[in-house]
Amino acid sequence: MQVYPHRILRETHHIPPADCPTWLCMQSSMEKWVNGQPKHALNLAREAARRGIHCTSEWDVPLQAEIWLATLTITLRQHGEAERSIATAEHSAVVTGNHRHQAVLTLLRAALNWNLGRVSTALEQARSVLGAPEETAKSWKPYARVLLALGALRRADLRTAGAYARQAAMDWALGNTHGPACAWMVVQTTEAEHGAEAAAPLVDQLISPGQARERLLLTDPAAAAWLARFMVLRNRRNAEAIAVTARTLSTRSGGLPALEAAARHAEGLVHRSAADLLFAADHHPDPWAAASAREDLGVMLAAQGSSGRAVTVLEHAAAGYLTAQSSRDVARVQRRLHRLGRSCDHADRPQEPGTGILGLTKTETAVAELVALGLSNAQAAQKLFISRHTVAHHLRSIFKKLHISSRVELARTWMESCR
Repeated sequence: MQVYPHRILRETHHIPPADCPTWLCMQSSMEKWVNGQPKHALNLAREAARRGIHCTSEWDVPLQAEIWLATLTITLRQHGEAERSIATAEHSAVVTGNHRHQAVLTLLRAALNWNLGRVSTALEQARSVLGAPEETAKSWKPYARVLLALGALRRADLRTAGAYARQAAMDWALGNTHGPACAWMVVQTTEAEHGAEAAAPLVDQLISPGQARERLLLTDPAAAAWLARFMVLRNRRNAEAIAVTARTLSTRSGGLPALEAAARHAEGLVHRSAADLLFAADHHPDPWAAASAREDLGVMLAAQGSSGRAVTVLEHAAAGYLTAQSSRDVARVQRRLHRLGRSCDHADRPQEPGTGILGLTKTETAVAELVALGLSNAQAAQKLFISRHTVAHHLRSIFKKLHISSRVELARTWMESCR
């Protein structure tokens, strides 16, 4: 996520004096970020926020400084610092009675919740930004649509994701975007809807050498592995170049955990290094990215003939995807386990602890989510690679545990639990 201060200021018609020290510090931070220097950009953003505490400017600059710092720390998955920056900005807005930035503050919360795996909360916040008045939210609605599209992808709701992607493509064409976020979402949705061949030309545009590639890999550290995986069998040289760019960004950042994990993940795919993939799985701050690295490790182990270890790793990947509320990815991992001879119908033992939402088992959680979204037993069975009878069995168990008796009650209970 990239929320540039000059865009916020232009939106609210508050342009500070050119010699404002805090504003100058923010401008320097923005320049470093655009030029692929995350460490310097982050340090300058911190300095701007410190200066803003003592700034008496009437131009909202102190609040802008916190918003910019929150943006960078969210993007770089510095979760604790991001939480503090957002809280400081929210407090400043309340104290000064400044409500012009409510949409961007809500969007920052949504982005942080998304990175932490609180997907339902993030999507609810994104929807509130879409419903906000145009005069305060116009510039932020494209990114809200990005989050909603990615949320639909995780649920395997390709029709909804495609609708948002078409709007994002228009935002991209009109320049109404936040960095490459919209373009990146369009690529992922196109690949999911129409396959790799349809997405290939868009990928080629995104990975062209230079600052555009660096900005993409900074916008979403998980993009490095996705692109390396996409390219490794199509154009190995491009896959290697992506890994090199990810390594360069990590080095420039001073080894920030998100960028180091992203680099090791991409390198593990390109060089088929189990050690690198394990490192990425253990150090990705984003739960979805960690699950993705674990899945890649499981696939590699299976290809090397280590089926037993592969099953264990893939089961952990499925659990990680469940935490990130990504039923689409859970279903794919279940199919991999099925091919390895793991009976997904019996994945939940009676003594399995309630590790999912509402105290349900992992498979019950996946079934409950799909049924709450309106899928039939047959559709849920297909996505989870289990039988319809097994889905029915899990539903009976879910109803008993939650003290409900209908799918309507399940949908209501599920939505309330995810708020």
